[in-house]
Amino acid sequence: MHKVLLSIGTNTNACFNLKRAINNLYSYFPNIRFTTITESEPCGANFNGPFLNTLAFFETNMVKDEIVMRLKTIEKSMGRKPNHKVEGKIIIDIDLIKLDNEVLKPEDFKRSYINELLLEIKDITNN
Repeated sequence: MHKVLLSIGTNTNACFNLKRAINNLYSYFPNIRFTTITESEPCGANFNGPFLNTLAFFETNMVKDEIVMRLKTIEKSMGRKPNHKVEGKIIIDIDLIKLDNEVLKPEDFKRSYINELLLEIKDITNN
């Protein structure tokens, strides 16, 4: 079984879109667990207003490409478009940031809210 860590964020209709993403993720990964939801300031000049964020953890037999494909399917079904990032609009962003012991998005681990939420993941997983 692979251990999967996701970072999820939104700055557009944030409460609604985060709940929708969580429900979608449950449908693909029934054993998924989430941290609390936290607010963060935007990273980057294009973005306006705060983001809502959460981390998620689950175990799966799926390979990396299959996991990523499912995450992209959720983002697309929620209306995410390639040009939204340039517009500063993030309907939903679901990133695979760690798979087993491989950190896939090292820059994300420099964000304070990620490190705060990681403490909850350790409590959830007892690791």
